[in-house]
Amino acid sequence: MAKTIHFFFLLLAMLTTLSVQATHNRAGEITYVVDPSDFLSITATITTYTKASSVPADRDSLEICWGYSINDTPVCEWVLRSNGSIIGGIGSGVVLPGDIKINTYTATRKYPGPGHYVISMTDPNRNGGILNVNPPNSDNIPFHIQTTASILNPAFQGFNNSPVLLQPPVDIACIGELFIHNPNAYDPDGDSLSYELTTPLQAVNTPVPMYSSPSQFPVSPSNAISINHVTGDILWETPQTAGEYNIAMYIITWRDGVALDTLIRDMQVLVQDCDNKPPIIETIDEICVIAGEVIDFEVIATDPDAGQKVRLTALGGPFIVNPSPAEFLPNDNSYQNPPVIRHFRWQTTCEHISDQFYSVVFKAVDNFLGDSTGLATLKTVTIKVVGPPPEEVQGVADMDVINVTWAKPYDCEVVEDDYFKGFSVWRKLGSNQFPLDTCDPGLAGKGYTRIANKVLEVDNGRYIFVDTDVERGRSYCYRILGNFAKTSLSGFNFNAVESLASKEVCVQLSRDIPLITNVSVRNTDATNGSIFVQWSKPDPEDLDTILNPGPYTYELWRAEGFTNTGFTLVPGASFTVNNFYEAVDTNFVDTLLNTLDNPYTYRIAFYVNGETDPIDFTNNASSTFLNIASTDQTNILTWDLDVPWDNYRYTIYRRDNANPTQYDSIGISNTEEYTDKEGLVNGVEYCYFVKGYGSYNIEGVLPIL
Repeated sequence: MAKTIHFFFLLLAMLTTLSVQATHNRAGEITYVVDPSDFLSITATITTYTKASSVPADRDSLEICWGYSINDTPVCEWVLRSNGSIIGGIGSGVVLPGDIKINTYTATRKYPGPGHYVISMTDPNRNGGILNVNPPNSDNIPFHIQTTASILNPAFQGFNNSPVLLQPPVDIACIGELFIHNPNAYDPDGDSLSYELTTPLQAVNTPVPMYSSPSQFPVSPSNAISINHVTGDILWETPQTAGEYNIAMYIITWRDGVALDTLIRDMQVLVQDCDNKPPIIETIDEICVIAGEVIDFEVIATDPDAGQKVRLTALGGPFIVNPSPAEFLPNDNSYQNPPVIRHFRWQTTCEHISDQFYSVVFKAVDNFLGDSTGLATLKTVTIKVVGPPPEEVQGVADMDVINVTWAKPYDCEVVEDDYFKGFSVWRKLGSNQFPLDTCDPGLAGKGYTRIANKVLEVDNGRYIFVDTDVERGRSYCYRILGNFAKTSLSGFNFNAVESLASKEVCVQLSRDIPLITNVSVRNTDATNGSIFVQWSKPDPEDLDTILNPGPYTYELWRAEGFTNTGFTLVPGASFTVNNFYEAVDTNFVDTLLNTLDNPYTYRIAFYVNGETDPIDFTNNASSTFLNIASTDQTNILTWDLDVPWDNYRYTIYRRDNANPTQYDSIGISNTEEYTDKEGLVNGVEYCYFVKGYGSYNIEGVLPIL
């Protein structure tokens, strides 16, 4: 018993001694990957950056907590270091230049079910002497890092892995010189990432006490720290006071607009009073290419301080993708006399297509502090790989349909993991000859409407889409996109990507029947309402008058409401001429209607050669029906209509009892709604009408009013 007690006190003394020593943690984060054979099992890796020379405080194991409890007891476990030389089953870590050791601790855990879990690690002590954390006793504040992991059901949402941070946070800063850091995050699932500065933590979701931004030492216009929310670049312009500082950043993972994970990198920045300027990197800022092209650009590193050598390196997602990773040539990371010139080269493939930019961080470091390290500068280059545009798009009118075809094979129709999902067809009335931009693929904001998706039909060796929803006389313009997406185990798509748009093809359909060009309510009344209807004759170049001789008859048909059925011939609205060139009425005022309660829909029947069956009917066109909802000193106007042309603007008119015959324009709207609150008085009756402006976008047809 005495020996057992002696051992217990000895072990307790050892643990107590360990807990009060500073860890010299410079930085850390937690990442994880999901087991594809068991989506509830993940492997988490704690990565820390410590002071290599601090042997007494070296950690050969750390405790990881998995973010859930069993019987109210948090599930945690001790994890051995796994990187570096293995001695006695324990990794010794990897020493980097500048007295830095990188340590990794890896463990696997199966979760009880899908959900959000906070994986965390807490080391009892930070470095002493950190200026902006609980000064002057930062060593009493725990060093805590955490990652919120979203365990998804892969059948519906796909697998979710955390981003990996490829840029070690090991660089020093000099007073008066710009300091740059970028975590160089890469998401293997193709999710988008955003970045935010945050307060470091001492426990789960618990900020450290008495934290101040490094820009407060001292407060000065020349001392500011910021983060680029898109690229992750942290800029400190410029450090003013020597010492150690703590900063932390959130890296947030997004999928289809929903935030999934939040990873925290906690890091220290050592600012020294040094007479040295950082190297300078010269290269491009951004490049966007079509999959299959080779990216090859030059990167030059120089140093403003004479006599110093420079080492130029690169890290980023393109170097770890599979297949066809990038290269940085020549393959020499040693210090060299400036200028140091290397080439980034990447043979892109269809597997690299992504809606997100890849980041490559180039780092140039001088040897100001010796042969192994010095002051560094970072340069982030963003790269986008887009899907190729479908080629040889053709359009042919065939009676009342349009056949749109394009070349097969498509350059990226065969991709690993069934990444290619087919084509989408986009249509626009009239042309838009915008210049293609490889950095901005797709057709958003270009005026086109997607009318078909997942098109893969083939006819005569070409992809084909048959557009049946067309109207005679109109000019339709088409573009095709290749579509890509990752797929869940049950076939649901996520992280969809659109290719560069194809060239445009336009098809003009024959206008061999009339077009309704105006349906306007002339009088609003329950029994004596009236509507003015106007139409245009067929285009004489499209109507073959030899095959379709006179006499020619135009009939106006009407139905109550917004409908495609129940039409009756409007009394007195039939007009006949023997020859096409003869003048004929092309408008009519329909009377004795209940326009107070109902809209009406019209169409024209067109007859040739005295036949009893029309060649065809025009497309339906309705009157505009105005609705008003009143609240306190406000009238909310909405209106409904169903017309074959495109209305692009509405003007709203109003009158009141003070001026019962005078309507004044009060506003303009581009949509079918308007809120009137200008000078309204409760209890006063106001009357409104709305005038719409539109167009068929057909040459020779006047704008609609």
